[in-house]
Amino acid sequence: MSIRFFFPASVPDSIWLAKLQGRDTIHNLLMNAVNEADFKYDQLQDEVEDVMRHVKYYFPEFKETNVVTVLTEVDDDLNVVATPQYLIIGIDNYLGSDHELYAGISRYKTARMNPENIVPDVAMEYAQLFVPPAQGRTFLDQMIYHGKLLYLQEQFAPTTAASYRLGYSQEKYDFAVNSEEQVWRYFIDNDVLYSTDQQLQARFMAPGPFSKFYLEIDNQTPGAIARFIGYKIVSAYMDNNVIQLEDLISVPATTLFNDSKYKPAR
Repeated sequence: MSIRFFFPASVPDSIWLAKLQGRDTIHNLLMNAVNEADFKYDQLQDEVEDVMRHVKYYFPEFKETNVVTVLTEVDDDLNVVATPQYLIIGIDNYLGSDHELYAGISRYKTARMNPENIVPDVAMEYAQLFVPPAQGRTFLDQMIYHGKLLYLQEQFAPTTAASYRLGYSQEKYDFAVNSEEQVWRYFIDNDVLYSTDQQLQARFMAPGPFSKFYLEIDNQTPGAIARFIGYKIVSAYMDNNVIQLEDLISVPATTLFNDSKYKPAR
């Protein structure tokens, strides 16, 4: 991979020179904020390498790469990017959820912008390399797809707290855990599982400040709560079947669901 990867040709060289020469105000502001944040880079390197070791354990063909931190001007599409030669971390996206530079960003997004979110984001980036897209368009297909991602993420970063893996505040995570049975009953009672209605996926699968049941409790719920349910179904499947992680990723959603013997926690 060429060094030009870090300096896209679509951006004039004058822009990069301004950054390197300290003439870019925004770049300087972000650089100062990162320096003041006092990231523990040695610890971060160790934690990221531990994720890579877990990935390689389950997928021996995986090749570990160098770790690079960059400034992205707070672009959450560039939190973590895995390439064949580099793992690139947009370090300015992890200054802390209450950082002044994040004023104006939705709280559900800043909840994922803490140093503690780096490792689970790395694990998720790698999970996305292995889990193929959902084969169907039903709610269940999408829910199991996200469940597989979250399950692989957990295996790659097993010591990371579940709330950070899911990107939830502790309060929202507790709600998801305590309301699992009620959420599942809602999905069953409303014939959600085999629906291809994209609005349902927008309400319960897409990231957001909360999930949209159109009930008084909505503000208490975490966004994308169906992903949490998908993770619980996949976890049940792995608990009740003898199967390797590398084989899990290709199990069809309906087969996985039927064989999971999933029962929501009461």
